[in-house]
Amino acid sequence: MVDVNPHAYNSAWQFRADAWCRLEEASLRLSHAAAQGRDTAPFIETVEGLLAQLRPFERYWAFPGIQVFSQMMRLFATGGYDTLGRTVAKINRALVTESYRSGAVASPLDGESEALSAGGVAATEDLAHPRRSARPYFELLLVAIMTEAQERALANEMRSWRRPDEAFIYELVVVGSGDEAVVAARLNPNLQACVITRRFSHLSRRDLSALAPFVDAHVSEDLAHHSPEERAEILARAITESRPEIDLYLTAELEVEDVAARLGQHFRRVFHPGDGTLDMHLSVLEGVAARYRTPFFSALRDYSHRPTGVFHALPISQGKSIVKSHWIADMLDFYGLELFLAETSATCGGLDSLLEPTGTLRDAQRLAAKTFGSRQTYFVTNGTSTANKIVEQALVAPGDIVLIDRNCHQSHHYGLLMSGAQVTYMDAYPLNQYSMYGAVPLREIKSRLLVLRAAGKLDRVKLLALTNCTFDGIVYDVERVIEVCLRTVPPHLLQTHGDAGGGGDPGEAAIARVSACLPRIRRTGRRRR
Repeated sequence: MVDVNPHAYNSAWQFRADAWCRLEEASLRLSHAAAQGRDTAPFIETVEGLLAQLRPFERYWAFPGIQVFSQMMRLFATGGYDTLGRTVAKINRALVTESYRSGAVASPLDGESEALSAGGVAATEDLAHPRRSARPYFELLLVAIMTEAQERALANEMRSWRRPDEAFIYELVVVGSGDEAVVAARLNPNLQACVITRRFSHLSRRDLSALAPFVDAHVSEDLAHHSPEERAEILARAITESRPEIDLYLTAELEVEDVAARLGQHFRRVFHPGDGTLDMHLSVLEGVAARYRTPFFSALRDYSHRPTGVFHALPISQGKSIVKSHWIADMLDFYGLELFLAETSATCGGLDSLLEPTGTLRDAQRLAAKTFGSRQTYFVTNGTSTANKIVEQALVAPGDIVLIDRNCHQSHHYGLLMSGAQVTYMDAYPLNQYSMYGAVPLREIKSRLLVLRAAGKLDRVKLLALTNCTFDGIVYDVERVIEVCLRTVPPHLLQTHGDAGGGGDPGEAAIARVSACLPRIRRTGRRRR
């Protein structure tokens, strides 16, 4: 039996992709063994194990969908191995090529199993000739208690509103409980919007032990014994904590205006069920379009399609020197015309300036700041090394003390040299058996801070620079590092940051304040990986 351990993967979707590939191979081998009259017991055990491992995950993806997956389980249970093998192969091909994102709906078996067609498996020609859909694809989470027939009818109704000129394609994922809604948000990166209804349970009846890393037990406890509106607010907060970018919507059957006034800060819009699904369909598309907006790129694209005259010394001519060349036309074929049409400079006009943005660049930087959760974001065109120098020169003044890992990237050393900082280098511990270095030990950080405190210089320490993760993959416990640093700082220094007069321990207050930011740090780290 082939056992795929989900915990051996960096992400759940990597495990899911690998499990589907293994299931395709195992189901085809089972089909061939059954057709040839050979012993099928080993293959049955393997397929059964893979189906059991995939089933808890498939409920939270729109493709192939839990109903299609349940039909596959029935084919396996009734001995339809040949049909099962072909079905799994087509579904896995659609997952690998991502052809399902085109929104095409066709039966994978051409009428052999009508029930499977309801899940919307991509057409056979799309699988044979995969191509990237011109329209981005996402999935919509609906939190409501519904039967399979109701789910299928609603999904078909939402598809019926599609129009060829719409910018996006989406499919529906339905869960019936609050804890499963949080699991879906954490598990499925395709989810970009969520509609919460009045009718959902606080606790799932299903066994979620296989999804333990994605389950928040506190959610079900918090949802119990509250009114529908209070439960909607609690669930909205929980989803936002895990995925702040997801657009949230609410359906309210009673006192819609009052509910919207009380909970409007958590939801983009509040619907009445009697209004139908068209309004919901249009609102969801509009919400995703608002986040999809790219002010500077759109301006650059529009600029590149305008005829322009060139009246300056810079060799910028929207690719005319390449287009008219008798010798380097292959360069145009290699890079494409659009790249050269976008050739411009700040002196050409029509676009914003990086030095003092007032138009499209400013709008783009504001959107980026909202995405990152920062107060302000600046774009840099010189790469990460220059960005590091900019950050250090902005944070550090001449004479300030900086603690830095000796193994940090050289751009940090250049930046600190230009800022005039007094640098204290810290050494990472060696890992001789692997011929590499690890991280800077906590005792090294604390000892340097204690030496500076004894010398009365701790108030001059402005920056601690560590590389996380290191170039060799060593990861710091960020929360623990912050805790050690804050506990080493005297209370009177912490009070200068707004903790005076609070009546409690300033060190604890500072730790609490920084700890409140750690969930965002952790989310950012997960996305980077």
